[in-house]
Amino acid sequence: MAVIEVKDLSFKYLGGKDFALRGIDLEVEKGETILLVGPSGCGKSTLIRAINGLIPHRYAGEYKGSVTVSGVNVAESSPQALSRIVGTVMQEVSKQLVAQTVEDDVAFGPANLCMPREEIRRRVEASLKAVGALHLRERDINALSGGEKQRVVFAGILAMDPEVVLLDEPLANLDSEGVRLVLERVEDFKRRGKTIVIAEHRTEEILEGVRVDRIIVMDKGVVLKELDSPEGLAEYRDKVRVPSSLIYSAQMVNKSLLPINSVTTRDSGKDVIIFEGVYFSYDGTRYALENVSLTIREGERVALLGNNGAGKSTMSKLMLGLLKPTKGRVLIDGEDTRRKEPYELAGKVGLVVQDPYSMLFARTVREELAFGPRNLGVPQEEIDKRVDEVSKACGISHLLDRSPFSSSYGEKKRICVGAVLTMYPSILILDEPTAGQDYANYVRFLDFVTSLNQVRTFILITHDIDIALEYTDRTIVLSGGRVIADGSTVEVLAREDILRQGSLRETQLIRLGRELSNGKRVYRRRELEKALQKT
Repeated sequence: MAVIEVKDLSFKYLGGKDFALRGIDLEVEKGETILLVGPSGCGKSTLIRAINGLIPHRYAGEYKGSVTVSGVNVAESSPQALSRIVGTVMQEVSKQLVAQTVEDDVAFGPANLCMPREEIRRRVEASLKAVGALHLRERDINALSGGEKQRVVFAGILAMDPEVVLLDEPLANLDSEGVRLVLERVEDFKRRGKTIVIAEHRTEEILEGVRVDRIIVMDKGVVLKELDSPEGLAEYRDKVRVPSSLIYSAQMVNKSLLPINSVTTRDSGKDVIIFEGVYFSYDGTRYALENVSLTIREGERVALLGNNGAGKSTMSKLMLGLLKPTKGRVLIDGEDTRRKEPYELAGKVGLVVQDPYSMLFARTVREELAFGPRNLGVPQEEIDKRVDEVSKACGISHLLDRSPFSSSYGEKKRICVGAVLTMYPSILILDEPTAGQDYANYVRFLDFVTSLNQVRTFILITHDIDIALEYTDRTIVLSGGRVIADGSTVEVLAREDILRQGSLRETQLIRLGRELSNGKRVYRRRELEKALQKT
């Protein structure tokens, strides 16, 4: 029996030019787990909104067709009534956090269903424990990292115990441990007979951790293909990030065509970032960073890796001058950040943060991209040139005259990247730039970022090991506020002990590289592609 029935569904957002969904027909049986894949803006999130009732009740527009969940017609019901049977972890997690503290936020749903107080307490504790967030129970919501917020939202859904669970990019901001916990919970839902729909770009982790019954490939608002097994995904590698094992194998690679040298040589100049015995504490009781000493030179491409809370974002804020060291000092281009205000460093260091909502504010995307260089005194002709160049590279030219808030999550991320790139900073820090984005788009803009002559030093903060491997030459791994590894990316990521100590996921690409090199190093996708093409 179908729990979810979508019949000839089409939807166009109010003010939109094109239909976000076009003639969708889909049935999901009770207990089935469905994975939705496709490029950003293909309609995955819109379809989830149509199933949970946000469309048409919260998002106005042209609505055709019907959606039924557990026998309830979504258009004729309400989101409040549907919340008893449908739980959703949305892509933009900040929109789902409603209370001041973690405990109150998780309790919000059960409390609104008028459950007994003891039952609410039991559900809150069980849900937080299930996602590894019990230690956050009394924390202020606004003090949480992006990954921690994701866990809290997931716990809030668990506390409601719905029949249908919708997950919109549930892994977007999570570290390896967070991914493991979420996937375990999804598998637990599956064992209990829940009906699950997942929209996710990180297909490799989903397919390794969850028994998916069907894969729905979407693009431009339509279903391209329904797949019963992952093997068919290889056909859509231009639209979807396909698991490495479906493309590469040791038998397919000509080892003689792989690079021997594990260290990429790149012109590097003066020391531009120096940490000298840096300690930092937020509350004066424990250190978020402890005795960090390192130097980053002009021209380097550096990955900062580690689990949530390892100290990566703290390091970036120290570089920007937003935080001052508790002990030690940070030098940016020879200047001590303790003696500089953040605005004095803004022309040298640019940061794109995890949450796009904390960066977006302008009326249009064009104004968003022009704001930074205009405030730096750049002439209007040059501003127009930069906006045009950057918007094309980031794939957002078609959004220039639209509100940034009407775009998809992935598009919002690209707008934020573009708003920083138009300032042409010499040091660029990207904090989880690929979260919630499709493969083609993040490859396009990371290729662009790394090709910019103005950006001499590139720092990538990410949970995505394969992206760090592809785009950086040096990797710094943090754990508990300390540096536990610093060296060539292809060598650091080949070390099982470092991956384990830093709570970093061993991807299929890492495993293949270790196999091909007898554990000495790993290989980038582009290196493998060259070896495949001539085999």
